[in-house]
Amino acid sequence: MQIPENPSNDDIRESLIQLRAGLIELGQKVDRLEYKFDAYQKGTDGMVRMATTIIIATASVVVLSSLSPAVTAIVTALSAGNG
Repeated sequence: MQIPENPSNDDIRESLIQLRAGLIELGQKVDRLEYKFDAYQKGTDGMVRMATTIIIATASVVVLSSLSPAVTAIVTALSAGNG
């Protein structure tokens, strides 16, 4: 609704009612956006934790696999020395 050049009280009242309705609708949209952002943030946090866990597990496997021959050699040498 457009406000006439010389609005009456009814014109002003109607405009205020429409403005209030628009503000309520805007508030509801902001609430929905905040909910979507929170859900996105929680999902992102979960993905970062999962990726970190995978990286740590992979690094552990790489380190342990490279140490395995050395540990086997030490155990073999100690066994041969005590036997």
